[in-house]
Amino acid sequence: MRGSGRFLNNTTKIDWFFLALVLVLTLLGITLVYSATVNYEHNWASSRWFRQIIYFVMGAAIAAGISVLKIDYLKRFAFPFYFLNILALAFVALGGGDSAKGAGRWIDFGVMKIQPSEFAKIAFLLAMSSWLSSHRVSLVKPKSFLIPGLIFIFPFLLVLKQPDLSTALVFTAVTIVGFYWAGLSLLDLFLLLSPVFSVILSYPQIPNAQLFWGLLLCFVFAALLSRKLPKKLAIIILAVNIVCGYASGMAWNSLEDHQRERVMTFVDPMRDPKGAGYQVIQSEVAIGSGGLIGKGFGEGSQTNLSFLPEEHTDFIFSVLGEQFGFAGCVGVLFLYFLFLWRAISICRLHLDPFVNQVVAGACTIFLFHITVNISMTLGLMPVTGLPLPFLSYGGSFLLTCMMLVGLLVNMRYQGSQLESDYCA
Repeated sequence: MRGSGRFLNNTTKIDWFFLALVLVLTLLGITLVYSATVNYEHNWASSRWFRQIIYFVMGAAIAAGISVLKIDYLKRFAFPFYFLNILALAFVALGGGDSAKGAGRWIDFGVMKIQPSEFAKIAFLLAMSSWLSSHRVSLVKPKSFLIPGLIFIFPFLLVLKQPDLSTALVFTAVTIVGFYWAGLSLLDLFLLLSPVFSVILSYPQIPNAQLFWGLLLCFVFAALLSRKLPKKLAIIILAVNIVCGYASGMAWNSLEDHQRERVMTFVDPMRDPKGAGYQVIQSEVAIGSGGLIGKGFGEGSQTNLSFLPEEHTDFIFSVLGEQFGFAGCVGVLFLYFLFLWRAISICRLHLDPFVNQVVAGACTIFLFHITVNISMTLGLMPVTGLPLPFLSYGGSFLLTCMMLVGLLVNMRYQGSQLESDYCA
């Protein structure tokens, strides 16, 4: 298993610097939500920024509880928790949840609405980590992918049904990293994912699609020769790539209308400046208008005059750019870097594969959200519904982030005790 390392001293101490980063990012998020909504939310008791504070307090309490759970309990109840979340996702997928903007993603408990797909990230991470920590995967042993494939496919399809493609891709990212930690090389991962690349690069809507797809097939062929896989397996991988390439048109047609529009608007936002391209254009205007140091807290026409849609959730980074400029954006990115660096460093402290799988998966969830959300606001990726960790408004998402923080604190604190047992 990957991620083993030498035992370091003082690892049983809580990482206060890591927790301070979480606190700073969350307080910054509450401040940005306040500045984005204060002009039209005058009752502080029902305002989003105040509810975000309540969610943070709840999340901190849950994180504290998770941080002291025995790791054996986490492994033991990983699959029951996973199956419970699958039932919740199925309930929503079958029409039992509340809908908003054409997507049914919430379960209304009266006091608050819960988004099962957010908590499914935690359940999926624990279940996948539990399995992969005790089973290696190998490209030459296709059966080794059966169980992790089943763990992946159920939440993926149920979330995709909502529809919520961006969250479904979070499960994909966690699975890929988990496979790497469980023994696959980067070359193996490339071959495993090559059919997906074939679908993307052979889209008729992409300029010179056939050229790019042909180059990909050449790389796949060279990788197969380098990997020296059994001939039958190599032929299957190459054949699947060819079939997927020709089936890309069908995949394009299977997307929802809004998903196709997002892709086309990503290529050219001005093709529909008042419709699908409106969000990207206004986001770029907001960030660009901030200049080096921004227009100041609470200032900015795009935010204050409501030109920027979803400014308190998906486009909170645009609010940051408009009010605090390039300096503010770089500062937040640096805080995220420190946060992920402190988190992934846990993998250097412990021998236990379950600890390393959980840490790597949690960091993947955070990194995926950060990368996709910020790239979306800058027009570098299609617009998705992925919020920015700790900064975006959202009860279920903030609770999920705090649960992940609790797991990371748990892995650092209790994983060191497991390390001592290994060394003994």
